[in-house]
Amino acid sequence: MVDLDYKYNARHLAEELAWLKEVVKTRYMLHHGKKTSCRDVLEIPSPSLNGCNSLYSEVVRGCRLTAEERVVLILALYPHIAPNLLDSFLKEIAAEKEDTPMLQTPTVDTALFLLAGDNLEKRFYYYRLFEPDSILIREELITPEQDDTTKGLLEARLVPSKDVLALFTTGRLHPPRYSHEFPAQRITTELEWKDLVLPARTRAQVEEIKIWLKHGRTLLYEWGLKKKIAPGYRCLLYGPPGTGKTLTATLLGKDRGLDVYRIDLSLVVSKFIGETEKNLKKIFDAAHNRDWILFFDEADALFTKRTEVQTAHDRFSNQEVAYLLHRVEEHTGLVILATNRKGNLDEAFLRRFQCMIEFPMPTKEERLRIWQKGFSEKSVLEKAVNLEELAERYELTGASIMNVVRYASLMALNEGSNVIRAPHILKGIEKEYTKEGRTI
Repeated sequence: MVDLDYKYNARHLAEELAWLKEVVKTRYMLHHGKKTSCRDVLEIPSPSLNGCNSLYSEVVRGCRLTAEERVVLILALYPHIAPNLLDSFLKEIAAEKEDTPMLQTPTVDTALFLLAGDNLEKRFYYYRLFEPDSILIREELITPEQDDTTKGLLEARLVPSKDVLALFTTGRLHPPRYSHEFPAQRITTELEWKDLVLPARTRAQVEEIKIWLKHGRTLLYEWGLKKKIAPGYRCLLYGPPGTGKTLTATLLGKDRGLDVYRIDLSLVVSKFIGETEKNLKKIFDAAHNRDWILFFDEADALFTKRTEVQTAHDRFSNQEVAYLLHRVEEHTGLVILATNRKGNLDEAFLRRFQCMIEFPMPTKEERLRIWQKGFSEKSVLEKAVNLEELAERYELTGASIMNVVRYASLMALNEGSNVIRAPHILKGIEKEYTKEGRTI
């Protein structure tokens, strides 16, 4: 078990920084022909990182980083965690008026200089550390950051990923902010499974998702099925609004300690060609290698059926669906789609769902349970309130019942009382019926 205490990260990073400082000094001495006990910087032993578990040591061991890779990683990290580390050394160089690579803002060239000096053969060899399939780049530990002012890879700045920097300094990931760049909001709940009233069949199917969240990694990696089945898990929740789809998604995340992000389709779907795919890419790229649950509410706005191509608009609309299908299928976590109308979704999506769960209108018995669970323990019902009769007479969803509970409770508070009165409940029901174009 990894100890997330930031103190252990600090201890191991301090050891790694001290090692980097020795590597820098030794390379400088070798470069200028000064006497040193080492013929190569990698003769300086890297820290063992023993004594305690930290996220840093787990990354080093889990990724099996070599000494060369560790030099690059800590070089990218040091300006962000110990920017004054090399101050005294830089003053010493300045006094001697001797050249030195860019150390305060490390680049790929800085890393190559530390590892290989002026040895061209070695420099070419270490270029592999910055190729797309290298462990540092593939696992998104660092990024060679290039902009309009950089002429090539050598001048690219070494930057640690935001996630890596957050993990190594605080022991936790910083959630992304809701914006046009990340059109998804983290949703949470204070409710528990016991508060969710569902039919037995629906609850049994939800249990299947819980089982995957618990054992999915074992299935893929320890049992070796990663090569045979697609990663991740895809589930469709369908049924009328207010029947518990969003609460189910949120409780699944709460149950396993996972963040649940509801995708804001109003910011995702665009009338401009190609913009919808770009917006979707931002979400899936941010979710890559994170144990997030992605929740697409009112999914038929985006996952609609593909049409026969008759216009350019049809062609681009179909491309959006195809792109979304591809990204959903390759996502390694749980993707939940919720819709009021299952029939509107593209059949290609339906074939790829591991489960499709119906959330029907609650029965009379289920409505009664929701009424009974709904009111505060600090309130009391007047004798005229008959919950069995309310459940029998008024066909409402769980969300609508809770809206009535809210309204009647507020009216009681406004009267300076804790007594829930029947007229207020009936008025609340009338308001809910009016929303749906019905009369009581």
